[in-house]
Order: sequence, then structure tokens, then C-alpha cells
Amino acid sequence: MGSHKKRTAGSAVKDTFANIGRVLAALIMVGIITGCIVAAVLTVYVLRYINSDEQINLTDLKLNYTTILYADDPATGEPYELKRLHYEQNRIWVPYDQIPEHMVDALIAIEDKRFWQHHGVDWKRTTGAFVNLFVPIYPTQAGGSTITQQLIKNITGDDAFRIERKVQEIFRALNLEKHYSKEQILEAYLNTVYYSNSCYGVQAAANTYFGKDVSELTLAESASIIGITQFPGKYDPFAYPEYNKERQEDILYQMLEQGMITQDEYDEAVAEKLVFQKDVAYQAINSTQNYFIDHVIEEVLADLQSEKGFTRQYATQQLYSGGYRIYTTMDEKMQNYVEEFYSDVANFPRVSNETYPQSACVITDLNGRVLALAGGIGEKEYDRSFNRATQALRQCGSSIKPIAAYLQGIENDVITYSTVIEDSPITLPDGTKWPSNYYGSYLGPSTVDTAIQKSINTIPVKIIEMVTPRRAFDFLKDKLGFDSLVEREVVNGQVVGDVNLSSMALGGMTHGVTVMEMAGAYQIYGNGGYFTKPYAYTKVLDANGDVVLEKDTTPRRVISAETATIVNKLMQRVTRGPMGTGAAAPFSAMPVAGKTGTSSEDIDQWFLGVTPYYVGAFWMGYDNDDGVPQTIRYTGLPYPPPLLYKSVMGHLHEGLEVKQFPVWGDVVEKTYCAESGELAVDGCTKTLTGWYKSTNIPPECSLHSGIVDSKDLDDIDDLDDLDSDGIIYRDKNGKVIRRSRSGLIIANDD
Repeated sequence: MGSHKKRTAGSAVKDTFANIGRVLAALIMVGIITGCIVAAVLTVYVLRYINSDEQINLTDLKLNYTTILYADDPATGEPYELKRLHYEQNRIWVPYDQIPEHMVDALIAIEDKRFWQHHGVDWKRTTGAFVNLFVPIYPTQAGGSTITQQLIKNITGDDAFRIERKVQEIFRALNLEKHYSKEQILEAYLNTVYYSNSCYGVQAAANTYFGKDVSELTLAESASIIGITQFPGKYDPFAYPEYNKERQEDILYQMLEQGMITQDEYDEAVAEKLVFQKDVAYQAINSTQNYFIDHVIEEVLADLQSEKGFTRQYATQQLYSGGYRIYTTMDEKMQNYVEEFYSDVANFPRVSNETYPQSACVITDLNGRVLALAGGIGEKEYDRSFNRATQALRQCGSSIKPIAAYLQGIENDVITYSTVIEDSPITLPDGTKWPSNYYGSYLGPSTVDTAIQKSINTIPVKIIEMVTPRRAFDFLKDKLGFDSLVEREVVNGQVVGDVNLSSMALGGMTHGVTVMEMAGAYQIYGNGGYFTKPYAYTKVLDANGDVVLEKDTTPRRVISAETATIVNKLMQRVTRGPMGTGAAAPFSAMPVAGKTGTSSEDIDQWFLGVTPYYVGAFWMGYDNDDGVPQTIRYTGLPYPPPLLYKSVMGHLHEGLEVKQFPVWGDVVEKTYCAESGELAVDGCTKTLTGWYKSTNIPPECSLHSGIVDSKDLDDIDDLDDLDSDGIIYRDKNGKVIRRSRSGLIIANDD
């Protein structure tokens, strides 16, 4: 009985242990199975991020960088930085070999001291950072990210605190270091990290904080810049220089501890005074760009669209974020003077109006290179504002005459320097007598010299009639770059255009012309007949140094050298002649070949002047935003534009040698009769000097040649006593006789 009980108790114990064993075995099996499932899921999860990860291309990082504009130093001819263009990010790519070694060492010392040893992930730091999340070992939340991992975060912009993001970052880092060298990774990092004040990358930071190229930074300056990266707001050298100094010294100490610098180098760097360029940087950030920069931007955008086929939006994106290098034609000293002059209306000539008109000017060299411009009077309020020098279409009035009427007349041998043409109106198809002159009358027979000096209207109209408006229009449009001219257009149901006498002879255009177009046209009278469309830049390079755009600046001949000389001489009479409307323009003894221009009722006023150095185009007028034209009044005052020209261009020519224009081509200087316009003879009482093509020289004066010695009018019975038709003679008593085409002898008493 007792032994049975013992067996029963033993069996129970045994069964209990057996059950426990089975439960434990089951739990172990469940654990193994669960572990396998979890491991499989994690494996799939990790592999998903590994396999879905696209390879990061570090080369593509150069597509979003600051564009820099350059100007040439007149003393050396070398380009220097003029202006930077960017959206929110000021970023300038600099290659690794131009970054100081001590800057690289400073970065590694403070951010990733085992950078040269690991393969993208510092497992020791990663593990330590993970443990520190649960068991605070370090006094601060030191991260485990390497420089490679930080670069990935900067590139992707993904810095969310998620386990999956961190896993993805780790595998991306390992993958990145398989495809790129350590130096390439450092170059990319140093060019992408944020350094406060809109600075992305060490080049922008070096320029902003120290006014230097990154290659010129000292050890102390490099450590200061590297120190910004941990907390850009806190370590901003402009806002908190004391915090930046503390961080800089921490970095220098780490460099010393890690054997990157010596004790002497450390002491010298700590003692070095950091001179931050705060005022200069803030001025650059807050300043409004000038009208020249505005125009360069518009010119590059237009060329990107026309030559590269870019849309306006894409061209703008490339210009502001493509890291372009734009080499401008600006003469900064000249531009600064023009800006200063135009900033104050007190510098301008007086007018009678209560509100002063607006003005614009363009100054180029003699081959289309734009040197300076102004788009309005007063302080410029914002970037890329309305630029009257390049965007306003205005009526050019009589300033069209030298580049249309007189040019075509001389070029096509229709007129000479001294041809006499009747100052009288023509009759339009409706019977109207047209045009009138500003002086309210007609002078009768007048030489071309007189006509251009006094800005007579009727004579250019008659010249354009002879050469045809079509010839003049095609020349202006095709040869001189007047894109604003209209051949035929329907406006409010009416057909309009510029192939007509009014537009080509008197400058009454359909829409108008720009100051830039006028400046470009007048260059032909400063260089002997060559034209280059005005340009504000020579070339544009991308971030890799490859050419994106390049201007063809080769001058092309558009008129003969002889025509250029003769019209130039005529325009010098506008400024130096006794009747010249531009008499107020000359300064010192410098020759000025120029022309005034006024549209109807003095709404637009111009002066175009050419010297042996520059072309200056000046316009004055009201914007007429309300659509109501407003007249410039200067009653009792000198005509304003020539005075404006003299004020600006006189200053810009200071220190330049006074020299004369060359005589281009086969041109001869002759004395002519002021009455007949023909070559002077002994009997001519009033003579002047003119310039002529050797192939188109006027005959001797027919008014004062061929004196009849022995006959008076009654003695002449035989027409053979006179020479060919139309030749004028005088008898011994001074009476004029002429054989007409009808065979009659005509006499009068002049």
C-alpha cells in the first residue's frame, strides 16, 4: 500500500517535470520560429531599403549653385567679381585641391576623427549613440553620423528621426563609399553644408565672413568656419562672435590632441584676431543691383531662350542656380559715376515743368561694348525694375536722320555733303502740305550741311523719297539691329508700320525705339562704318567651366568707310557749326559728332553723341503711364539733352587725350560755294569746307563760273555761244544768263 503511494508520487513528479519540459520546448520552438519570422521580416525590410536605394550622384550637386558676374579690371585686363546671383542659397563650388588642408583636418577632427579608416559608417560611434539613447553615458546627445552620413542627409534633405530613415542612411553611406573616394566625399560635403547667412559651402562662407577665397584662409579662419556647422544659428560669426570663438578653440584643441597641428600652430591660431566682414557682407546682401546688372540678366535670359531653346522659366532657374560665370562688359567706375549722377535730379539741366521728366542713357565703346547705363532718375528701389534704357520704346524724332536719310543719301550717291535741296513741303495724296519745321517756316534752297545743323524736316523727307522708305527700313532693321521697328501690323483695326516717310525721315515710329538701339546705331560713325550689336557680356560658363553662351563680337561693315566719314563730318557741324542744334554738347576741345532729336510737341527729347572714345545716347521724357503724353517745357532755357550729354560725358572723358576722328576711306576735302553747293570758283562770294567721296565730287560752281567777257544779253544771238544745257554764266556786267533745256536764254538780275 505504502509502496504504491510512493510510486504514484514519483510518477506525478516525473510527469510534472515532463510537462514543464514540453512547455519549455514548445516555448523555445515558438521563440525560434518567431525569431526566424522577425529575422526574415527584418531582412526583407532592410533589403527593401538597400535594393530600393538609388545611387547618389555627387556630380549632380553642382547644378544648384550661385552664379557670379565679373567685370574686367581696366588696369590689368583681368576679371574680378562684380555680383552674385542666387535664390535663397549662396553656393559656389570649389574643388578639393583648392580647399586648405587645415580646413579638411578641422572638419575631420571635430566631426569624424576616424573618417579615413571607416567605410562610411563608424560602428563604434553608431553603437555608442544607440546605447546612449537608453543609458546616458555621454553628457550630450553625441550623434553617431559620419561625414559620409551627414553628406547624405544634406543631399536628400531627410533628417527625420525614424529608425527606417537611419537604416537607409547607413546603407546609403556604405554604398556611397564604394563608388566615391574619400576626397570626393569631403569635397561634396564642404560644398553643400550650411554656414548661416545663406552661405552653403566653404567658398561662400569664406567670401562672406572674411572677404577671401577659401584657398587663402588661415588655420584660425578655417576652424571658425567649420565651427558654424553644428548649430549655424548659435555659431553665426556675425550674430554671436563669442560663441563662434569658443567653438573654434574647441576645434583647434581637437586638432592638437589628434596630432594634426603643433602646439605653436595651436597657440598662434588661438591668438589670431578674427576680422569678420559683417558690414561689407550685409551691404552686398541688402543692396539693390544696378541697371546694368538688370540688363545683363535680361540679355542672358533672352540668349538662353533663343540659342539654347530654354523656356523663360527654365532659363531663369539656370541663371540663378546653375553656378554660371558671366563675364560682363561693365566699366564699374563709369557705371558708378552714371548711377550717382542719375540718383539726384539736381544734377540735370533745368526745365520749366513742375515735375521733372525721366531720363535714360547708354554708353558704349565704339564697337558695341556696353560700358554703363542708367534706366531712370532717382534711387533704384528694387532689382530688375523697369529699365528705360533698354525696355522703353520712345519716338526718336530727328535723331533718326543721320542713320536713315543722310546715310542712305550719301551711301547711294543721291546727295553730297553740300547738295542744295529746297526746304519746302511736299504735297501728300490728300493735298496736305507736309512736313513743317520746328522754326515755323521754310528756308528755300539749303545745303545738306545747313539741313543737318538746323535739323530741317523737309529735306530728309525728300531724300527718303529719292532712296525709298523700304531701303532705309531694311537697313535699320537688318543691318543696325532695330528689332523694335514694325513692317506691317494691325492696331485697332488699322494697318500700321514703319515703311514710310514719317518713320524713316522724321523718327515717328509705330511703337518707338530703345535708347540701346540708338546707341548701337551711332557706333558706325565712330569706327568707320562697322556695326556690332550692343552687348553687355562676352561669355557665360557653367559650373564646370564649359561655355554656355559666347557673343560674336566681330564687327561687320554695314556702310562704306567714305559714308562714315562724311556723315561724321556733318554731325560735327551739329555741335560746332554756327547753326547747330547740339551746340551745348561739346566739352573741352574733344570732337563730338552728334544729333539732337525731338518728337512732336517735345514729348521725347534726345541727344546722340560720338567721340573718338565713346558713344553716348541720352533720352528725356515722361513715362506717360496714364496714356496722356506730357510735353517737356524749357522756354527761355537751353535745350536740355545736349547739356545732359556734356555733364555726363565730359566727366567720363576727363584725363583722356584730345584726338580727332580718322578720315576713313577715299575722301577728299574741298571748298564749296555756300549758294550752289558746288565746288567754289573765283567768283563765289561765300565758301565753306566740305568732304566728298573721290567718286562723287560736285562740279564747279555753276552760279559763279563761265563769265562772258565781250557780250551783254543783247549781243547773244547764237546759242552755240553757250555750252551745254543748264550751265549758268554771267556776262561782263554781272548779269546771269543760262541756256535752258528748251533752247531759251533766261536772264535774271541776281
